[in-house]
Amino acid sequence: MATNGSLRAVAAYDRDGIEVVFERDDVVQKETAIDRIHEELVLQEIGREYLENLFRVGRWHCTMHRFEQAICLHAANGEYSGVFVSVDTGADVNLERVADICHESGA
Repeated sequence: MATNGSLRAVAAYDRDGIEVVFERDDVVQKETAIDRIHEELVLQEIGREYLENLFRVGRWHCTMHRFEQAICLHAANGEYSGVFVSVDTGADVNLERVADICHESGA
């Protein structure tokens, strides 16, 4: 996946914890932030069935949040497991392809 230097962070998680696979030097998070992000990802997974029933367009694959400095993508891969990817806002990155790669990885 080519990100032209705009990749900020990549992490894989399950119910028990989160493992940061890559984190760019200028965006390193404190451990407490990583723990809170992990909690949020698990909470999103709890709401999966609700979202699927609400929208009725198939199985939920990912959620994206866009902030001033980053676009954060959460892709679910199984029960309470998935991948979190963050890229710079405004980056020329195909986010749909990133979501596909994350979902297919089963990381």
